[in-house]
Amino acid sequence: MKTALRLFGLFIALFWLFSVMIDAFKGVEQPSEGHFCEDYSVVDPLTLDKTHQRSWSMPNGYDLFCTNYGSREEISRQSGVVRNLINPMDDDYASYWGTVYRSLVEQNQEWVSFVADSLLKVASESELDQSSLAELTVGFVQDIPYSFIESGTCEDADLKTHPCVSGAQFGILSPYEFLHTLSGDCDTRAVLLYSLLGKMGFDPMVVISYEYRHAMLALSIPSAGDYITWGQKNYYFWETTAVNWPIGILPPDMKNLDYWQIALVNEL
Repeated sequence: MKTALRLFGLFIALFWLFSVMIDAFKGVEQPSEGHFCEDYSVVDPLTLDKTHQRSWSMPNGYDLFCTNYGSREEISRQSGVVRNLINPMDDDYASYWGTVYRSLVEQNQEWVSFVADSLLKVASESELDQSSLAELTVGFVQDIPYSFIESGTCEDADLKTHPCVSGAQFGILSPYEFLHTLSGDCDTRAVLLYSLLGKMGFDPMVVISYEYRHAMLALSIPSAGDYITWGQKNYYFWETTAVNWPIGILPPDMKNLDYWQIALVNEL
């Protein structure tokens, strides 16, 4: 009888302890699966094709997102070959680079559409509005570490601060090359974002500065801060080389609006 009572008491104690543990577990907010997403790339040793898993945050630095995609070495090389055939004839600085950028967008249009589709899916699952979709897309690129992209060698690049890619015509990688290698400088990033955001129905722009030796995205969405006007629309500057940089804020050493020119804009 005593043994039975002891077993019954033990059962009650274990049941109470289990109930407390369950209640405590319920009280903890469990992060979504995306919060545990690691950021990595895996290379196939035979084909050099890659599988990328990307984890990044919105420019607010809090909301985390995750997606994955594959990229092919053959298409990346082909994209680079096509880039090398671009032959801008313009002497004007903005027109010269506008020809290069527009050619890259047109050449890579179908090759990068799958990434736009992936980001749209993430936005739909997270019930994001249009402004948040733009932040999601820009954050996807801002999160990628900066690389120097040189048309010649990398001997003059500060390799202590950033890695460097040499031998890239015009000192820029095509949108697909960027997605494949995850190596990009300022205009490489701006051109990719122009392609992605244009496919999503936004009105993007690429602006450049000879004086600052810099290129940047500008976007016509409701916002505040620094902007450039074209066609009665305000396009807000968006720095893409710094993680979580918000729209409408020019870097402190690049504030002179007279030094910025429009290189690429949707003229439709």
